[in-house]
Amino acid sequence: MLIIQNDIHRYSIEGMFRSLDIRLTAQFGADFDDLSAFSNGQLIISSASALCPVPGEIAERLRGHNVRVLILVDSADVVHGSWIDQANGFLDWADLRPETLRQAVVDVEAGRFHVSPTLARRSVTAADRAGDDIGSKRASAIALTAREQQVLRLIAEGLSNRQIARSLSVSEHGVKRMVGIILAKLNCPNRTLAVVRAIEAGLLAV
Repeated sequence: MLIIQNDIHRYSIEGMFRSLDIRLTAQFGADFDDLSAFSNGQLIISSASALCPVPGEIAERLRGHNVRVLILVDSADVVHGSWIDQANGFLDWADLRPETLRQAVVDVEAGRFHVSPTLARRSVTAADRAGDDIGSKRASAIALTAREQQVLRLIAEGLSNRQIARSLSVSEHGVKRMVGIILAKLNCPNRTLAVVRAIEAGLLAV
């Protein structure tokens, strides 16, 4: 399913899917209002500009139906925190080509968290320009506990706090606390940047 406001962008992506022989089941131009449109295991691809903050009931519906979300972003986009937790991958418009779109779809469908190379580089250099280079260097020397490393790997696979809690048989509150500790140790404002820095620091295998 595509949720892309810009018609030209949407037609371009539809063309890429046709060249890849990947079938689109539906196309929407605006938002996630029509909950009945979601089906189990569906992949939604949306531009960041089309996403308003996700209401709790829609987030629950997406998780309950194992709906995966791949978000297309550019340098001017600001992704709301609710979607950072919900998304299974981010692909930079600058990287968008049939082969990179295929790889993003393959990764997300396989349960792997996808971050395109341009976006990863921009995230790290933006943090450095903001005076965060000291924190970035500390990340490479930081020691995570075995459980924190376990949670970090599951975050990188795109699991939500609830899914991590079920996987580890711990409370969702406990997972939320551990995620906060991991973000603090890596000096990151969100899960996406934490995954990028963890890979850069050698804490996660690519």
